[in-house]
Amino acid sequence: MIRIFNRYLPIRDTVYFILENALILLFLMWSTTMGSGWPNLILVPLVVQVCLYYNELHPSFPRFSLKEFWVKHLQSILLAGGILFAIFVVTPVEIASTERFWKHLAFSPFILIGLRLGYQALVAVRQWETSVLIIGSGQVATLLMDTLSRHRNLGYRPVQFKWDLGAPDKLGEEWEKLGNVLGMHQVRKVVIALNDRRRQLPVEALLNLRVQGVEVIEGVSFYEQISGKILVKPLRPSSLIFSEGFNRMKIMRLSKRALDIFLASVGSIVSLPIFAILAVLIKLDSKGPIFYRQERVGEKGKTFMVIKFRSMRQDAETKTGPVWASENDPRVTRLGRIMRLLRLDEIPQMINVLRGEMSFVGPRPERPVFVDQLRKKIPYYDLRFTVKPGLTGWAQIKYQYGSTEEDALEKLQYDLYYIKHLSPLFDLTIVMETIQVILGGKGR
Repeated sequence: MIRIFNRYLPIRDTVYFILENALILLFLMWSTTMGSGWPNLILVPLVVQVCLYYNELHPSFPRFSLKEFWVKHLQSILLAGGILFAIFVVTPVEIASTERFWKHLAFSPFILIGLRLGYQALVAVRQWETSVLIIGSGQVATLLMDTLSRHRNLGYRPVQFKWDLGAPDKLGEEWEKLGNVLGMHQVRKVVIALNDRRRQLPVEALLNLRVQGVEVIEGVSFYEQISGKILVKPLRPSSLIFSEGFNRMKIMRLSKRALDIFLASVGSIVSLPIFAILAVLIKLDSKGPIFYRQERVGEKGKTFMVIKFRSMRQDAETKTGPVWASENDPRVTRLGRIMRLLRLDEIPQMINVLRGEMSFVGPRPERPVFVDQLRKKIPYYDLRFTVKPGLTGWAQIKYQYGSTEEDALEKLQYDLYYIKHLSPLFDLTIVMETIQVILGGKGR
């Protein structure tokens, strides 16, 4: 795995992405002459990759049928072609040889799709996979085996070794078994997922492996890398205390606040027409106010009033009192379902961002009544209040619905990952992925 903008990506996908763009660059250099055509070397790859990204065609590629694979790529490339044509028409960007450029560009979809089909074929036959040895048989080991087996796009071939405590005189025998497994599978990464490392950890064997160049990593840390979340239940406080991350330098806080103000200001201006239209539609759709204000818990446990477009009936909780929102919530109005799908009901929260009560990116703000319940049952729950809540967030794009305590635990694990790796660049990637979720109609 390689870490980019505080996200861990498979090395093979990252290498492929670099090579693919290098080939696009070479193609452009062949299709144009240098000089006035140099902006194309930046513009074309950028537009193409953005269109591919928002069609879910970024590494690692999801598993599509062959037909869907072709359709999505052709849609993306046609969209990219249309955007580039519009840019070249309305801007003074010149192409050294227009006829030659567009003639070559017509063949580019087949080259690009051919490269990706070849890459997926290699992935399907399990080429370029790294063998990873998981030592242990407890909860973390089982979870790692299951995750790596289901998500082959991560590029790992998991092998499990159940370390047998046994009698002290059998320790040499266990080390010999371990060595045989390492050699048989050509293991270059070892993951320690033992329940009690104090009594079970084969220190001498692992030290010997480490000096031979084999990477040794702790199970919870490895799971964090491959899943983008931090396991809470088996987590030891020392794992957080002595780990990297949790950067709270003043420059980072100031840059994040500057990004919040910029995004909220631009978002507010751009959404003004939508704001006016929704205000009218909400009044026509159901009785009640256009906005609703509700108490939420923010940074350091302080409460504030969140502002949203009303998406529920006015009397939604008159009889039931506070209840969890659900995927097909009967309290939601007809217009409210559309607003939630496109996340339009969140637009007024930009006011909360400008006030400093929220950040553009952060954990979802919860109601005090639910916070009181969850902090008693979920370990480390209060850590989510060390940062400002967000209009969008890592947990929101990775785990869409949260209607139970189990869902709250799952979302906390994503929130802790975000809090640990918080940075303005990470925020930007989350904003980009939020747009992808909205355009794909995957809102809550």
